[in-house]
Amino acid sequence: MTKLTNQNHLSIITLATISALLTGCGSSGNSEQPAQNTLTLPSLLVGEVSALSDTSVTVNQHQIAANNADIEIDDNRASIKDLKIGMMVEVETNGKEATEIDYDPSFKGPISINEQGATIAGIKLNNLKTENLSDGSLVELSGYNNNHSEFTVTYQQPLTNNAELELEGFITELNTAASTFKLGNLTIQYQHADIDGTLQNNQYVELEGYLDGKLIIAHEVDAEHNFEGNDNTDTELHGTITFINNDITLVTLNNQWQVSITEQTTFEDITRTTLAIGDTIEVDALWQQANNWFVAHEIDLEKSHTAPSSTPSFSVSGLASYSNGNVSINGVNLQVTNRTVFEDELTADTLSGEWLELEGIIDGQNYIVSEVERDNSNELLELKGIVTANASQQASLFGYISEDNSLASFTEQYVDLECQWVQDNIVRACQLDD
Repeated sequence: MTKLTNQNHLSIITLATISALLTGCGSSGNSEQPAQNTLTLPSLLVGEVSALSDTSVTVNQHQIAANNADIEIDDNRASIKDLKIGMMVEVETNGKEATEIDYDPSFKGPISINEQGATIAGIKLNNLKTENLSDGSLVELSGYNNNHSEFTVTYQQPLTNNAELELEGFITELNTAASTFKLGNLTIQYQHADIDGTLQNNQYVELEGYLDGKLIIAHEVDAEHNFEGNDNTDTELHGTITFINNDITLVTLNNQWQVSITEQTTFEDITRTTLAIGDTIEVDALWQQANNWFVAHEIDLEKSHTAPSSTPSFSVSGLASYSNGNVSINGVNLQVTNRTVFEDELTADTLSGEWLELEGIIDGQNYIVSEVERDNSNELLELKGIVTANASQQASLFGYISEDNSLASFTEQYVDLECQWVQDNIVRACQLDD
């Protein structure tokens, strides 16, 4: 079966407005309605189990015959009766029925509960049922990311104290001498772990291990971010848009999977120019291994999002330097992760000394880079972000200050500006980008 290396892949291409849409999908009981096995299904569906019967499973509003499917739950052989409502599953089909169904939890580990809410591995948990849970309780969770640092739970169950743990999140406080790093408030010891990829701060990793006192002893750590499907696998994606680049050629679903928009992409109930962060969309796409993204051939609007995004986007151009997971412009650090898309044959190792355009999302005080491409210093700078006052009380945006004071009127505002570059970190004639 086509395996997703990141367990949270299951959430990325699932429906983000689950409660609204699943209401019309049928109850969670053992309905005996006939499966829609006469329809042509995508080769791959990934999403939430919304209904079950003895012979079928409903995922992404498709009732799929599953009589003959090979089923695995957490890498163990299982049957359709072992599946539960809310589990995020990967379903491979032959166009008419499921041939394989795989469920892997997103998290298996200790949660933190305090007056601010619940988290796991530094990721805020939404929709967690906290009855009979306390700080440090071990739980299994399935669900989806709805932004950089939040996860919505669709399925949960308690774990025993000796259960093998599965965690994922963004590395902080990497200490190579001690072979430790942190995921949120959890300390991970990886000295004897099998490691795929390169460990560095800001990288998104998934790991398996066990609890030893207050330490997580990892035996496997995966720092790669690859979808191991075959090229041109037709896939149906559902998710919430968490990033859109300036050219509207790249969107991110649920803060994990990149979707390329081309001139051949068609739209239903929405246009290319009206796509917005927070919209829930359905995408018919083909996987493209070389670029590590899905190429959309149709995008349908499922639900518009009218409220302001809690994770606004940013854009900045300038002379870059790179070190240890951070690309810096004018001394302002922006985080490059293993989810960042590099255009123009760029890599992390070739960023220093280049004039670049960086786009991404603002998560609290952090700038998370979604896309990197070459830019031209002779063109107007596109600067989207929050104007602040620097140590000299000058208005500043990504370290740029204006010689004509044209940034001053935007202090403490989130703005989308065009500015003329003068030299070094000096700009002029900054005005709102129409």
